[in-house]
Amino acid sequence: MKNLLFCVFCLSLFSCTGHYDKVLPDPAPSVYFWRTVFRLDPAEMKFLRIHGVKKMYVRFFDVEPDGRQQPMPVGTIRFVTPVPKDIKVIPVVYVEHTCLQHVADLAEKIVKRVSTMAETNNLSINELQIDCDWTISTQKEYFDLLRKIRTMLAEKGTYLLSTTIRLHQLSAEKPPVDYGVLMCYNTGNLRDYQAGNSILSEKDVRPYLSQLRKYSLPLCVAYPVFDWKLLFERGQFRAILREADLSDPTLYRRKASHLYQVVRTHSLASPDPESFGLMLRVGDEVKVDEVTASDILHIQSLIEEERPEIHRQVVIYSLNSPDINKIKPYEMDQIYHR
Repeated sequence: MKNLLFCVFCLSLFSCTGHYDKVLPDPAPSVYFWRTVFRLDPAEMKFLRIHGVKKMYVRFFDVEPDGRQQPMPVGTIRFVTPVPKDIKVIPVVYVEHTCLQHVADLAEKIVKRVSTMAETNNLSINELQIDCDWTISTQKEYFDLLRKIRTMLAEKGTYLLSTTIRLHQLSAEKPPVDYGVLMCYNTGNLRDYQAGNSILSEKDVRPYLSQLRKYSLPLCVAYPVFDWKLLFERGQFRAILREADLSDPTLYRRKASHLYQVVRTHSLASPDPESFGLMLRVGDEVKVDEVTASDILHIQSLIEEERPEIHRQVVIYSLNSPDINKIKPYEMDQIYHR
């Protein structure tokens, strides 16, 4: 009888885990850091401490094509303050998909640059993450890049290689990495005036949920805490606004809960030093997309129905005082420790 019960237990365990019975390596509460200067303010340090964050996925640089369509590093991070000693740093490199035709030397350049940056900033690393919005048409090139990077990392010792997984990539072959971070943000089309919340919505996530159960790569999930303000002119997308103060009644009128209208023509500063700024004209509209703790918890419950083990590690995107302060500590604990 005992042997029979043991067999039943094993079968039930196998049926729950399915094809993805491999666990995520060393799961822990985590954050993304996606700025070009590494500097932590008191609120960010407190966030790391009270939520027991043990991993930071830090964007080191992007790879984008230059004027000759050659891949070049841009937006390299600069470390101004040290990373807390009890937190593991995982370098992240974003690769623009148009750079994937240069796989051979690109892999070598990425690994060498990441290693040099880590040594220069006294960072001990044993993992690298690559972020790329690859599609079926660029899958072969991207997977070749990952295999070459993995070979080079193996020559350095015991290294993990991970990648971001977008929802639409769940229907494709799994990439040759140790695990993936499922990006549950930017799920909709921000350029579509008629779209709902383009950062995170059940409507955009639900069609992909059935693919989670059979996806054979170990996964964790990243959830958003940011918002954005989207400028539209006659229903056509123009820009993401960085500095707009929508509370100024001399410039904006609230039309709906997440929609504002420009009532006085004015300009906003542009991050481009060559630009005179962005002109907002009377009648233009600003759509505000934001995510609440309730939104995240609801999506978490839907995902867990398909993949119960996936929240052993939750990653918050991203560590940034204005964003993390919008969610109460007890709500963040719920998100991290479902």
